[in-house]
Amino acid sequence: MSKIIQNLIMKQKYILFIVFAFISLKGISQNNYSVTAIPFQPFSGTLVALTTPDDKYSQVITLPFSFDFYGNTYNQLVISTNGYIDFRTNLATQTSPWSFSSTIPSTSFPIQNSILGCYEDLDNSAATGTLTYGVYGVFPYRKFVVFFNNQPHFSCGTTATSSFQMILSETSNSIDVQIIGRQACRMEWGKRRYRSC
Repeated sequence: MSKIIQNLIMKQKYILFIVFAFISLKGISQNNYSVTAIPFQPFSGTLVALTTPDDKYSQVITLPFSFDFYGNTYNQLVISTNGYIDFRTNLATQTSPWSFSSTIPSTSFPIQNSILGCYEDLDNSAATGTLTYGVYGVFPYRKFVVFFNNQPHFSCGTTATSSFQMILSETSNSIDVQIIGRQACRMEWGKRRYRSC
């Protein structure tokens, strides 16, 4: 075999290897999520404040980059005052569930297609805490950060609050949830015991 043909075959194999590696890596980032501990690194800065009422979804928020979540690409989301991000934008300004009786995961769980930061019945009606979001970094490694700061738990007032951040990363499509602080709030509703996350 001539040296030219050998080089051509080698280049074709190299190109096939690159294509295969790209497809394999893209599949990993889209569909296979894992949970691992990360170093604590809170984000702070100028953030957009949300004034969404108790147990409601925000208006639709446009992401500054496309985000891949379990094989679906999103450019918009809504934020629930109960501690999670939801990609079902048709729920904007509607009531956000604060209670459930099914186990997780379950098709009957009321929240689907969402990132549960610290899902619990939060109530900031007295405006003692803040709910903000912002973008950090530069293309192609920006981060969209949602920050729940000192959010009171329903019926516990300021004696029990939660502070946490949900971070969506551009390009890697990684999700970080950082629990900054959380105090327990236990309530008795009927015969059912309610516990926060």
